[in-house]
Amino acid sequence: MFGIVVLIFIVFMVAILSYVWGIFKTKDEKKNLEKFMKKFDSLNSLSDKHIKLLQNLEIDAQSLSLLGSTFAKNGDFEKAISVYIIALGKIKNKAQKEFILSELGKVYFKAGFMQNSMEVFLKAVELSPRNALALRFLTMIDEKLKLYDDALETLVSLNELGVDTKANVAYIKALKIMNDKNIEPTQKVQKMLELKADFPLVARMCMQTFIRQGVNLKNLPHFPVLSDVIDLVNSSDTAINLSDDDYKEFFFAKSMIDETTAIKSFELNVLRATNLGGYKKATLGFSYICKHCKNAFPMHFYRCPMCHELASVSIKTHITEKSDENHMPF
Repeated sequence: MFGIVVLIFIVFMVAILSYVWGIFKTKDEKKNLEKFMKKFDSLNSLSDKHIKLLQNLEIDAQSLSLLGSTFAKNGDFEKAISVYIIALGKIKNKAQKEFILSELGKVYFKAGFMQNSMEVFLKAVELSPRNALALRFLTMIDEKLKLYDDALETLVSLNELGVDTKANVAYIKALKIMNDKNIEPTQKVQKMLELKADFPLVARMCMQTFIRQGVNLKNLPHFPVLSDVIDLVNSSDTAINLSDDDYKEFFFAKSMIDETTAIKSFELNVLRATNLGGYKKATLGFSYICKHCKNAFPMHFYRCPMCHELASVSIKTHITEKSDENHMPF
C-alpha cells in the first residue's frame, strides 16, 4: 500500500514539473522569438496608424497571413514583411508561428534577401525540425549562395523526411563540379556525366561547360537530346553529332550540311525554305516554359524562378529576325 502511494506521488510530481517546465519553455521561446524578430523589424514601411490598427485589433493569424500574402503577390514585399512581423508578435500557437515564419521566409526569398530568408527559415526549423518547406527553401538559398555542401546536408534532412531528393542531390553536385575552378573542362564533364541517371539535364550542363571554356563541342563525350539544348546548338558554327537524326535535321534546315533529310518541325521547315529562297535574316528564337506552373521566361532555367520546380523547363522555338548589331541602340 505504501509503495502504491509513493508511486502515485512520483507520477503527480512528474506531471507538475512537466507542466511548469512547459510554461517556462513557452515563455523562453517567446522571448527568443521576439529578440530574433527585432533584427528584421521593418515596420516603418507601414504608417503608424496602420501599425497600431493591426496590433490592437483582434485579427487572427490567418487573416494577417492573408493580408501579408496579398501584399507579397502585388510585389509590395516591405509591407508584407511588416504584416508578418506584427502577426508573429500576436500569436502564441507554435504551429501558427511556424507557418508565419515560413511565409516570412518566402517573402524574403522572393525579394532577394537571401541571408534574411535563411535566418528566418532556420528559426522555423528550430521550432519544427520536420518542416519540409523550410528545408526545401534552405536548399535553394544555399544553391543561390553557392554553398553547395550546406545544400547537400539539408537535402539529407529532407530525404530522412521521406522526400525524394535524388534529382536535387545530382543537380547540386553537378553545380559544385561545374563551378570548381580547379578542375579542367574535360574532367568536369566526366564527373558530371556520372550524375546523368538521376538528373538528365546534366548533359546540358556539360555542353554549357564546354561552350564557356571554349572547348570544341565535337569533343563532347555525350550529346543531350536536341530538344534540351536546341538554343545552345543554334549558336554552333559547325554541324555536330550528325549521327543523331534530330541534329542532322536541324543542321540541314540551317543549310549547314548537304545531305538531304526529312524535316518534321514546322519552324525548321520555314527556316529551310527561307534559306533556299535567299532570305538570310530569318533565325530561331526561343522561349522557356515551366511545365509545372506554365509561366514563360526569356532565359533558360534548371529550377523554375516562379514555382521552384526542378527540371521543369520546356524550350519552345519560333521564327524571328536576326538582330543587326550595327543598328542596335546603346
